[in-house]
Amino acid sequence: MEKVKSILVPFGYPDYPQDVVERFISESEEMLKGLDIDLKTTRAVIRLEDVPSVVKEIRESEFDLIIALLVSWVEAPNVVATLRDFFTRPILLWSHTTYMEDGVRITLGPMPAAGVLRETFEEMGVNFKFVYGMPDSKGVREEISSYAKVARALRSLQRSRVGLFGYFSMGMYTGAFDHTKVRGTLGPEIVHLDQYLIVKRAESVKEGEIRELVERAKAEWELDDVVKEGDITLVMKLYLALKSLVDENKLDALTVKCQYELSREYGVAPCIPLSLLGDEMPCSCEGDIPLILSQLILHYLTGGGVTSYGDVHDILDDNGIILAACGFAPLSLAQGRPKISRHTALYEGLLNMSPYREGEVTLARLASDKEGYKMHIATGFASAPPPFHEIGCPPYAGMKVVLDGDAHDFIGNLFSQHYAVVYGDVRRELEELCDLLSIRKVIS
Repeated sequence: MEKVKSILVPFGYPDYPQDVVERFISESEEMLKGLDIDLKTTRAVIRLEDVPSVVKEIRESEFDLIIALLVSWVEAPNVVATLRDFFTRPILLWSHTTYMEDGVRITLGPMPAAGVLRETFEEMGVNFKFVYGMPDSKGVREEISSYAKVARALRSLQRSRVGLFGYFSMGMYTGAFDHTKVRGTLGPEIVHLDQYLIVKRAESVKEGEIRELVERAKAEWELDDVVKEGDITLVMKLYLALKSLVDENKLDALTVKCQYELSREYGVAPCIPLSLLGDEMPCSCEGDIPLILSQLILHYLTGGGVTSYGDVHDILDDNGIILAACGFAPLSLAQGRPKISRHTALYEGLLNMSPYREGEVTLARLASDKEGYKMHIATGFASAPPPFHEIGCPPYAGMKVVLDGDAHDFIGNLFSQHYAVVYGDVRRELEELCDLLSIRKVIS
């Protein structure tokens, strides 16, 4: 993904030595550049007459995040006048503290200024995070880096287009959504299309277009004896059909209603095409919009990480839960070579039955919450699940997640059967994004 675009707006006070103020601004700027941030720095706001030109600089800039830097005491009205037009955008209020010189601790008064501004921002309803410390502080670097990712995720989310082929499956109320509410509150546009487009596009794919993909699959996948070359040919046609529809509609994520139009009527569940495409963008099944939005959020917070999902099947004695979807999982997340077989009951076509690789994970599920939204958040460690399968079916791609929190609390707060999952711990970033979007957090 692109670097976070940030604009640094330094604030100071005219009665302090300006060479010291400028030195601390420069040190802060260099630290931020070291965080791999695409940074622009405005002139410093020292007096009221500096405000108009800095406001113009900000207004003419493209940015994900404003970093308001307090290097000394400042007059709060100067800060408010500079940033007021941007209070709905993410702002990081960064205050320096004291510094040592010849064994003596010295201050320019930035923390007293922060004391005034932090509360002022809160009362004015500003979208902000407050951090404090000098540029050489490891904690400050980590907090700024984390919040920069949140700001980038927010902007990416508001520009996203999510493809919905069909609608939610099998009367799954929790997969439903309010289109206007999603667009107005969270940001993404939902592009509603029909599954027939996938079928029609797949049937137009020529054999020569998929020959290399079929041969690669035969070489790289662990195929059950029941899998025939014709099965692989068909799923590759569906994969290319989905890719072309993604490109044509400029989609950033997609979900497909597989049951039962594709999985029975057409005779091919899209598990493997989606498992292939899932390595390239967030994908999921059964037309569950809150799920794919949860995946998209995790994708952006991890800088483009591969996301997946699973149905919650059980709670285990070791504080673990079993997550598995009925044939879908991005192939890159498999433990070893992807294991591919055929559905033997319920649905038709090929499925992924690979156990997931080990690693730290974050789980999330978005749900409607009266006028707004809520997000269920958990972290844990993923490994291969114990042997299990749905009656009459092969094993599904799955994982056991030993939760950091209490598994009974997690199950007691289920928002749906489907939970998004991504490798890595992004709980802090996820909570901060929820705060920016006024999403109520439920932590397990």
